[in-house]
Amino acid sequence: MNMAWDAEKIRSLRLRMGWSQSDLARHLHVQCQQVTDWEMELAEPETETTQALDMIFKEAEVTADFVSCGSLAEIMFDESEAPQIDATSIRSKFSNNQ
Repeated sequence: MNMAWDAEKIRSLRLRMGWSQSDLARHLHVQCQQVTDWEMELAEPETETTQALDMIFKEAEVTADFVSCGSLAEIMFDESEAPQIDATSIRSKFSNNQ
């Protein structure tokens, strides 16, 4: 895959995984300050680290597809806008048919 990992992509991936900077550092076996430096564009991750980021990205994609059938579904679905089902009318329809 070999993505170009810039500050925004690293931060976005970290947030998508629900991780703090410390969490990402722990997963990458680096110091927390390194993650901070990457996200502030003060440094770039080493090749070995970018390969690990690629693997985490793949994991995030698989997880999103499995859990929500794609991240777009999470954005588009607003529970407050979802139509409510009236269970009483459904019960009456079924009881009338029997």
